[in-house]
Amino acid sequence: MIQTITYTNKNFPIPSNLIFQKIFKLTETLEGQSVKIKSVFNKKDKDPSMILFLDDKENIYRFKDFSSGNYGDAAELVQLLYNIPSRQDAFRKIIELFKDDDFQFTPQNYQKELKEVTSFKVRKWLLLDSQFWKQYGISGSFLKKYNIKPLSEYVITITKGTDQKHMKFENPMCYGYFNNAGELCKIYNPARKTAKFIKVKEFTQGEEQITYDKKCLIIASSLKDIGAFQAMKFKDIDLVAPDSENVTITQEQIDKYRQCYELVFTMFDNDVAGMKAMKLYEEKYKIPYIYFNVEKDMADCIKEHGVVSTKQLFIPVFKNALKKSKVN
Repeated sequence: MIQTITYTNKNFPIPSNLIFQKIFKLTETLEGQSVKIKSVFNKKDKDPSMILFLDDKENIYRFKDFSSGNYGDAAELVQLLYNIPSRQDAFRKIIELFKDDDFQFTPQNYQKELKEVTSFKVRKWLLLDSQFWKQYGISGSFLKKYNIKPLSEYVITITKGTDQKHMKFENPMCYGYFNNAGELCKIYNPARKTAKFIKVKEFTQGEEQITYDKKCLIIASSLKDIGAFQAMKFKDIDLVAPDSENVTITQEQIDKYRQCYELVFTMFDNDVAGMKAMKLYEEKYKIPYIYFNVEKDMADCIKEHGVVSTKQLFIPVFKNALKKSKVN
């Protein structure tokens, strides 16, 4: 009689950190910290959009790929990479990958690394700042209304167990997104290749500025896209944006939007992750999407084609979305 073992994350003999280290050929040991790498599911990924992080509830490492929307544990990663339908076959594939490794497998007890923005300094606006935002059609009045301020520095405190270290960042182009109460919610580093956005506090971008008296609401991908869109001066459209395309706005918020607006659309980035997010809203909330594929996003379109041309390109796309929403 052949006995087979049904593996789970609890009884699998190979620690999850070692699996991720081997598959991605990491040079650093995963010991509780989060690590960003380029997506293995998107060959066009220029900036690292995949994160490996510790799930402290299960004490295992997981991955989240913001480029493709894929998420899961080590077994799910192996299923995707090797096109393996069965989770148990994925566990067996992992054992096969480690068959030539000569070491003892021991249970891991990680200490999660916590990162927190603990201080920052607001600086004065410079000509360089104006030039940066102006290329997307974004004015100083928009920056003031939406509480966007330039930062000279910020400090991230990293805590692991009883150990703490402080890292100061001083970037020439760095901006803080604040709420109306003056609390820092997000940091934007446009010149950096990694960690362009740092989440500080839960924040639906543009939520405090919408009037609820327009005909249409568009759920966009970013505050920069909101500013670029508003440069086209559509009078009857409000815009908000979630923390990211991978953060879904709650049912309660969606219900409120539907009560106040005749039309609600999503319009996210023209890439795999953006398309996946728009389809998620369509399936979950029955919200139609606007597929504007001239450039990666609205801000880039205005940068490349200007406000007037972008508006001319957008109007027929928007009219088509209106027709489809009426049919459905």
